Amino acid sequence: MAGRHARATRGRPAWVVAALLTLLYLGGTALMPVSSAAFTATTTGPASTFPARSTFGLTQTAGCLNDTGTSGCTGATGIVGGTSVVVSPDGKHVYVGSVNGDSSGVAAFSRNTTTGALTQLASPHRCYSNVDVTGCTTVQGLLLSVYDLAISPDGRHVYAVAFGSSTLVAFSRNATTGALTPLSGTARCLYDNTVANPGGCTAARKFLNPDGVIVSPDGAYVYVASHGSDALTVLARNATTGALTQPADASGCYTNNSTAGTCTLARGMDEPYYLRTSPDGTTVYVAAYRSNAIAIFQRNMSTGVLMQPASPNGCVYTGNGNANCTLVKGLSGAYFVGVAPDGATVYGVGNTGGTVAAFTRNATSGLLTQLASPNSCVYGGTMTGCTTARAVTNPVGIAFSPDGLFAFVPAAGSDAVAVFRHNNGTGVLTQLSGTSGCVALTTAAGCTAVLGMSLGGATGTAGIAVSPDGRDVYVAGGSANGSVAVLNLSH
Repeated sequence: MAGRHARATRGRPAWVVAALLTLLYLGGTALMPVSSAAFTATTTGPASTFPARSTFGLTQTAGCLNDTGTSGCTGATGIVGGTSVVVSPDGKHVYVGSVNGDSSGVAAFSRNTTTGALTQLASPHRCYSNVDVTGCTTVQGLLLSVYDLAISPDGRHVYAVAFGSSTLVAFSRNATTGALTPLSGTARCLYDNTVANPGGCTAARKFLNPDGVIVSPDGAYVYVASHGSDALTVLARNATTGALTQPADASGCYTNNSTAGTCTLARGMDEPYYLRTSPDGTTVYVAAYRSNAIAIFQRNMSTGVLMQPASPNGCVYTGNGNANCTLVKGLSGAYFVGVAPDGATVYGVGNTGGTVAAFTRNATSGLLTQLASPNSCVYGGTMTGCTTARAVTNPVGIAFSPDGLFAFVPAAGSDAVAVFRHNNGTGVLTQLSGTSGCVALTTAAGCTAVLGMSLGGATGTAGIAVSPDGRDVYVAGGSANGSVAVLNLSH
């Protein structure tokens, strides 16, 4: 059990570790640098040609935010220990989740759709926390460590999962102002049925230490990666009210645990962190840290029920001795999974391995096949079958421009975001050459230096999101003072 607790803290800051322990005990083409010569990329529509130019990728024109308003950034409230960031579907608002001890919560910003700049909402909607924070709204149930946020495709609701308190809080969203309002009554929050009810919440099965949350593309379901339960939790969503209901039968949760009770047994699900669906909603992918795996679930589009394909196709993993999954490269410490906008390729982020593994996706079955060497993964060092990349130490995510032509990998150990061209036709990632290939807090590893790129070092966390118009990239950092870097995508 001690090992699991050590694992659950994920190398997080000492104050997070102490608080968590207290709560837990209580209750094809080779990858080569892209030059400034003309670059042609395959898209899902006509080919797009980028003219020769001296710079590609990310620049900083709208600055950054941090908790103290220092180091060239604008002051903001409620972003210390930033771990997640989402942009509303209409592009008008940005929300940031944080893990600042007892004052963990969600901060809200309006977005200038011309410049990408962020302005925090006025009190009392600047931020939402479980404690009394000046300028914020107090929300019961929104407790320790908000590690992920999800916004419904219709933009009407936002869902926040709190790792330390094993809760999920549901908000309605005002599309005009961006203000969030917790749902009324017991629809406001869910909690794991093995811990104490934080007050007025509804119990859920296999919901211990939720780490990741997504809403299905059709808006009908919310899926949660429950780290402490080794589980994928399934919640039906009322599209009008935003309320969530867990199915009472075994389709309500899928778990690695043989003592599952009313759940379906699953493989490759030891300590899941983050998850994503395919754009068509037919497949759910879960990154499981301790399994070094991506678990694959096929989704019934009528009922929302999930089914894991038979061994060994239901998961891909890196390691030894797991006959139930397909062996692949680059998933050590599987932390995050990303799906390209066209749904043709899937990428697994290996946090401890310093890798991003690349797979083609079968559009019918959702099954994954790793790209051939040397494009099977990108790696911060030298690995057979992989291509060397810069500034990818302890990567913690991946995001794509809406057209799929760029991929961005935040790496906490590098205090950087690595920038890649993404080929929609082949799935190959090609890091941009020179300083365009990464942005970082310093010019280390030959990156472009930007403000607000404090991701917390090797044990840190970060969230990344791209605006729907493809103009801006937002990076929330897990540093002591918190930061949100605003980056402009030029191409």
